[in-house]
Amino acid sequence: MTAPKAARLLNLDILRLISALMVLTFHYGFRMRISGEGGGIGFPELAPLAMWFDTGLLIFFAISGYVITMSAEGRSAYDFAVGRFARLWPTFIVCATITAVVLSIWHMPTIEPPTFKQWLAHLVIISRALGQPFLDGAYWTIAYEIIFYGWVFVMIAAGFFERGWRVVVLAWLTISVVNEAVVGSGAIQKLLITEYSGYFAFGLALYKVQKHFSIANLCVLGAAACWAIVTPFLTEPDFVETYGLGRSVIGLALSGPAALGAMTLAASAPSLRIRPAVAVGLGGLTYPLYLLHQNIGYAVFARFSTEQNRWLVALVLIAILLLVSWAIARTIEPTARRTIIRGAGQVKDGLGRLKQRTA
Repeated sequence: MTAPKAARLLNLDILRLISALMVLTFHYGFRMRISGEGGGIGFPELAPLAMWFDTGLLIFFAISGYVITMSAEGRSAYDFAVGRFARLWPTFIVCATITAVVLSIWHMPTIEPPTFKQWLAHLVIISRALGQPFLDGAYWTIAYEIIFYGWVFVMIAAGFFERGWRVVVLAWLTISVVNEAVVGSGAIQKLLITEYSGYFAFGLALYKVQKHFSIANLCVLGAAACWAIVTPFLTEPDFVETYGLGRSVIGLALSGPAALGAMTLAASAPSLRIRPAVAVGLGGLTYPLYLLHQNIGYAVFARFSTEQNRWLVALVLIAILLLVSWAIARTIEPTARRTIIRGAGQVKDGLGRLKQRTA
């Protein structure tokens, strides 16, 4: 049943890029005109379709559950934490800095220009923990990713990741259902990602099922899928409040299965006929593209776009974002990652030698 790991990852790299472009289309093609963040510019002809493209976020969370489970397998809690930090932090800081510079030069009509204090708070990524707003609206999902990584770290450190994961995931899903249906605690919602836990759990369980098929593993996968399918209905009230319109029940009912289906197909099907280097390159630029596109895009549309040239501005903007994202992914990210991992390895070796001397 298990497909080759390389084949799965190549497909997931492509799906990650598709998901990022879906979110970009949601922001430019739907949100921007309603929110006024693009200075009144928008693409109303895209809105009826683009309004559904926030499904890309659901796909992202499911991919994260799968890939993080794969990367955590057989690693110590320390090595896992170092790997995640090296992957996330350098690119995040570079992209946050670029965003701060752009927004300082080209102001968004709906927010104040960024301050040095606000940028500095992003050194911990979750700037809201230091009382500072995110430089980009897309960063809230990165905060959820980090929370998920934190719980995986705890599971590894406690020894539950390999053998006790089913109990942990079922407990997580149960708490999510109870909180969303009965308790309504905002703190629990954020700490345990209860709205979106079904997607992270689905990705985690899907990898476990592919590695070792069993009825018990399949039941956990099914439980995660059931809760994930409910998520669009949970988040729809916020959508209505933000945008002043509701979406069809049928569309909401299809959003969850579509996201899970795309994830499952990408993780299980034979590899697409594409050069591995190309697939990895496209997947690699997804993270910086996601971090850069939203507020920078709004600022560019507000400053340079008119009803006559908006399509041209959009094409040029997306091309530049892709190019900058590719450059970051090919140069800054791998160099910084290697440096951090090498330094962490030296620290680990030094602590090991110190422990031997004091034993």
